[in-house]
Amino acid sequence: MDQPAHRRIVFRSRFGIGLTIVVWAICAAGIVSALLVGAGVGPVVLLASLGWFVWLAFWRPSVVTDSRGVELRNLVRDVAIPYDAVDDVDTRFALVVRSGERSYSAWGAPAPGGASSLRDSLSRRRAAGTDWRDAPRSVREGGSARPGDVADSVSGAPATVIRRELDRRVREGIRRDATARAVTTAQPLLIAVSVLALAASLAVIVFPGA
Repeated sequence: MDQPAHRRIVFRSRFGIGLTIVVWAICAAGIVSALLVGAGVGPVVLLASLGWFVWLAFWRPSVVTDSRGVELRNLVRDVAIPYDAVDDVDTRFALVVRSGERSYSAWGAPAPGGASSLRDSLSRRRAAGTDWRDAPRSVREGGSARPGDVADSVSGAPATVIRRELDRRVREGIRRDATARAVTTAQPLLIAVSVLALAASLAVIVFPGA
């Protein structure tokens, strides 16, 4: 795996993509069927709301890296962290970026197998003789790695890019900007649509004949 940090890369769960596509196909077929048979507005609202929340929970969450830093896109809140503000990354249960005294978790980058990650956090695997050859130097130097560090996993792929960029900056003696900070941004449009979808779904459930 050789993904330079200067190139914009969007990391998203393949499972989330597949699930969203399947659910959207089912919802679309259900909406068309409901309209053709005249089932009313209730099924249409419920299926449309289901499609929205599945997209919000499984498709939108992602991790974006580019020349400036890393962006964690979660449900209705995004966190932009410049590389100068990144202190460390962890993949124990999900990709976590540490900046100052705060830790920011990526909803869309869980570690593979929560149970195995927990076991491995207690007794970490030796890198020698295992399939960690593509793990970044900062992981291999300690002679150990977690399942979430594997470079082709959902959490390990962005972690590898971030770690390699941090390593490059250390090797080249690039000075950090002490004023750099992580910036958290709420997404009011996503919040508004989610509230509207939830309210409409509850309305058609409580008042089905309205």
